Amino acid sequence: IKLVAPPLYVMITQSLDKALGIEALEKAITTIEDSIKKANGSMSVKMKPRAVSETDDLELAQLMARVERENAEISGDEEEEDEEEED
Repeated sequence: IKLVAPPLYVMITQSLDKALGIEALEKAITTIEDSIKKANGSMSVKMKPRAVSETDDLELAQLMARVERENAEISGDEEEEDEEEED
């Protein structure tokens, strides 16, 4: 499970058998959903498990890199926080 940006996560697995790989992810999603519901939370699946190609993997990697850059701390943020704490 990889964090893209809170609260968006991506689940990835590798399998020689496409059907077994998809089934494993579906079981994992069900288990996670049950656990979240027990804690009075909610979740939504944006895309059902599916087999992907190398192109899809590359697009995911690019998306994750872009989100990471967008969420990266901008230089100077830390100093502003320190100044606010001193006031």
